[in-house]
Amino acid sequence: MEKDCNNTKSQKSVRRSLLLALAWLLIVPLGVRAQMKSAYFMEGSVQRLDMNAAFLPDRGYVNIPVVGNIGIGVNSNFLAVKDFLYPDPDGSGVVTFMHGSVDAADFLNRLRQTNYATVSVRENLIGFGAYARRYFWSFGLNLRSETSLTIPKEFFEIAKRLQPGVYDLGDFGMESNNYLEFVFGAAFPVHILEKRVDVGARVKALVGAGYASVSMDGMNVQLNEDEWRADMRGHFVGNVATMDFSKLRGPMKFSDLLNDRSFSGQLGSWGLAFDLGAATRFLDDRLKVSVGLNDLGFIAWNKKNAVQGEVNELTFSFRGYDLDTQEAIYHSPDDVLVTVGDPTGVTRMLTATLNLGAEYNLLDEAIGFGLLSQTQFSGDYTSSELTLSANFRPCKWFTGTLSHSLIQNRLGVLGLALNAHPSWINFFVGLDYIGLNYAKGVPVPINMKSLNFYWGLAIPLARPQADSCFAR
Repeated sequence: MEKDCNNTKSQKSVRRSLLLALAWLLIVPLGVRAQMKSAYFMEGSVQRLDMNAAFLPDRGYVNIPVVGNIGIGVNSNFLAVKDFLYPDPDGSGVVTFMHGSVDAADFLNRLRQTNYATVSVRENLIGFGAYARRYFWSFGLNLRSETSLTIPKEFFEIAKRLQPGVYDLGDFGMESNNYLEFVFGAAFPVHILEKRVDVGARVKALVGAGYASVSMDGMNVQLNEDEWRADMRGHFVGNVATMDFSKLRGPMKFSDLLNDRSFSGQLGSWGLAFDLGAATRFLDDRLKVSVGLNDLGFIAWNKKNAVQGEVNELTFSFRGYDLDTQEAIYHSPDDVLVTVGDPTGVTRMLTATLNLGAEYNLLDEAIGFGLLSQTQFSGDYTSSELTLSANFRPCKWFTGTLSHSLIQNRLGVLGLALNAHPSWINFFVGLDYIGLNYAKGVPVPINMKSLNFYWGLAIPLARPQADSCFAR
């Protein structure tokens, strides 16, 4: 009897560990938005052109191919690290939200019914810009990736409570857009009511590389003392450039779906987007005000490269862990069976971003204090954030920025960016959401729930001529 009791406790411990590992895999790597807030007021950097089409670097530039402009961002609409890690009651280190000392109701009340995480990556393959008469012209070829994940609240409730019952996890979903972006932009000054206003626009031609969407129409998880069981059904949509899935129809194994595709040679999927921006100055040029709207557009995934289907009555079960054989006792199908139907085209809007900025400068612009409002429109939800920054320009070729974002992240995180742009190189590196509070004995910043990283390396070209409209 004592051995059975110990086995039962060990099995519960293994189950909790498995759930914790799955939760950590879902939470930690996801949630990216590559919009470098700390770079917004850095006038020498090339990267700020991605945030406002009217922003102009001090010189023309040629990005170093592939590594010249890389942006990675992480964001979510729910919890920070501190909501999953709690102080150990013994006073040393931290414990996870699954520890018995953490109240279940308190933890679950911090979650939303539907929780989102987003990932975006931008890599510039080719990029350059130059001044010519009244205009600044720019061109870029970027690789873009945007992925979102939907996690229902019941998933975390299962992990925390582990109580017998039936749980509905039907809101699980994932969507990923991956495409090439050809960017052509122009910016120039105009005069409105005797006030100079810099305006800019960028046109983006998009070519689809790959799209995937998975939605769970139903996912019931049953927990009892003898078995954990998950019954799932859902549908999927995929689109891969140059691939032909037209011969695949009806019931089949998922592995056959992946292996039996053929090469079509057709790209098929395309899209169009715009960036718009404007910037001006007031109070003897000490106050700079700007507005930028980015990624206003869509991408249409062609049915020629598409595949879609359904997964019906897929069942997994877990019955414990045999300590004698050191093997998990579970049941899973030999292969996932799917039903492939006629493909359809899918059109998706991009994640649009609205930036509103104001900066007040002192000491002949050696120091500036900025306020940036950023709102992102992504699928089913909208997120907003305010960022305060202090910008230091000790000389013409160097800028350093310290920033702090409010609203979603509250207090305890900073942004840091550095830009060196002498006549022979333009180097930029920056981070948003650097955690300042660390758990005792654990090198984990507990206030972080987001991360932006940006890297830039370019070769400067000529400055605008002294008699140009760009010279102030």
